[in-house]
Amino acid sequence: MDKFILKAVLFFAKLLAKQGVDFEKLKIITETKLLMDRRREYFNWRQQQQKEKGNPLLITLIIYTFFGLFVGLLVFNVKSFVICMALIHSYILFMMALTMITDFSSVLLDTTDNQIILSKPVNGRTLFIARLVHILVYLLQFAIALALLPVVFIFIGFGFIIGMASIVTALLTIMFAVFITYLLYTVILRFSNEQKVKEMVGYFQIFMTIFFAVGFQVLPQLVNFENMVSNFQLHWYSFFLPPVWMALTLESVYQLNFDGIHLLMIGCAILLPVFTFWLMIKYLAPSFAIKLAALNNDAVSKNAITHKRHVQKSISERLSAIFCTSKAESCSFEMVWKITGRDKGFKIQFYPSLAYIFVFIFIFVFKNGNDVSRLWQNLPTTNMFLFFVYLPMLSIGSSLAFIAFHENFQASWIYQSTPLAKPGQIISGSIKALLSKFFLPIFLIFFIFSFYIWGIAIVDDFVLGFFNNILIFLLIANISDHTLPFSRQQNTRQQSGRFLQVILHLIIIAALVGLHYLILKNTWLTYCLIPLSAAGCYMLFKRIQNLPWVKISI
Repeated sequence: MDKFILKAVLFFAKLLAKQGVDFEKLKIITETKLLMDRRREYFNWRQQQQKEKGNPLLITLIIYTFFGLFVGLLVFNVKSFVICMALIHSYILFMMALTMITDFSSVLLDTTDNQIILSKPVNGRTLFIARLVHILVYLLQFAIALALLPVVFIFIGFGFIIGMASIVTALLTIMFAVFITYLLYTVILRFSNEQKVKEMVGYFQIFMTIFFAVGFQVLPQLVNFENMVSNFQLHWYSFFLPPVWMALTLESVYQLNFDGIHLLMIGCAILLPVFTFWLMIKYLAPSFAIKLAALNNDAVSKNAITHKRHVQKSISERLSAIFCTSKAESCSFEMVWKITGRDKGFKIQFYPSLAYIFVFIFIFVFKNGNDVSRLWQNLPTTNMFLFFVYLPMLSIGSSLAFIAFHENFQASWIYQSTPLAKPGQIISGSIKALLSKFFLPIFLIFFIFSFYIWGIAIVDDFVLGFFNNILIFLLIANISDHTLPFSRQQNTRQQSGRFLQVILHLIIIAALVGLHYLILKNTWLTYCLIPLSAAGCYMLFKRIQNLPWVKISI
């Protein structure tokens, strides 16, 4: 499909940019970029080739199409034509802007190809148009995936004419989304640098991942969709909303109503996206490329300047000296602590798990529509503090699986180059880093909250729960594959067993929570189980520390 789209985009590119562009070289550059995007290379420090079948881009497009299915069903469930069309175009606008910010940020902010291509007989304008065409080809693929099913449902629900008009309005919405994204990047680059932009994009990706993860759980309880308003009212701010432009444009065609308001909306829907898109190609995108290149050169010159090294120890160095028993374990502790704080891939996968802690609390507080004030008053008379004892591990337990993977997994050859007889110390160091960085702070917060509600009576239960949580984490670590941190490639085959690990994780937690619940009324039994749980943690830690190389999964 990308080859057909490339031909169409190149045809329009010839019309828009006739001067200063070598279209033969532009076609070669763009085809090469697309070919490189489809190729993936697999390598590890045992020199084993791992081939993963399937097209990751195709899978992503299928997921986007699946999302479009739910949006397209609005055609048959929302009574108001304008609200239905506004929601569909809002979805297209939001998802395209989100795709530009998340999936294409590396393409937009990448200037490394300048050093290779510009050293050849290729001018800057040809390279710029090639980058723009490369982006547009992928955006059109995502646009087709997003809008395909909604447009099909519009054809079914409202006829051929409205269906054809919706294709035009969808394309206009996509053009406006691209302009908004470029404008956002240009404004940010005006007051920042390339690295800061990449960091902001990374945090935005994390935020949006958490937003979707939490939203699917919380919004259905906050919003009563059955009482959704079926009549649309035009307000003054509606003139500034592109989805409303598109909706009223389709309404004017659907009802053959071409009064002053509808004509104004038709003008906004057609002229503004076309004008802003032309403005982006003509002025905004070239200025963005020049600014990005200048900032990249400034960054290189600044990196050449040596800075004084901070003598003060970091938090990870101080904690490793407290929790770790060997130099290898300490090094692993500090490495995992720092990489988990810097690696965007880990954050995007793991931070939504942390967000689910608040989702569970929300569901717990608002379940069955209970009154919050009444629930708060009755809370000290319940045994629900056990929920707060084991909730941290329910979310943090997944971190052990996430640290096994990294995009730069090739660097894990350094493990085998070390004269280390027991690589289990590297795994134990990573476990201690995860527990001290993610588990301890959350567990302490829940303990303070529970102490305020239930008083001193729950201290012994939290002590037992503390060791039980660590015991759960260590049991999962011992049962799972013994993988060194950040030594595996992120692919489907390597991660296919994660679902079974999650199920096993939940079973172990449920078993310990059930056992803890049974002994709540027997304080003496709680005090007897605390040293047993602590001893179990100690033995499992020792078992991991003594793992030889033959037990390490590669």
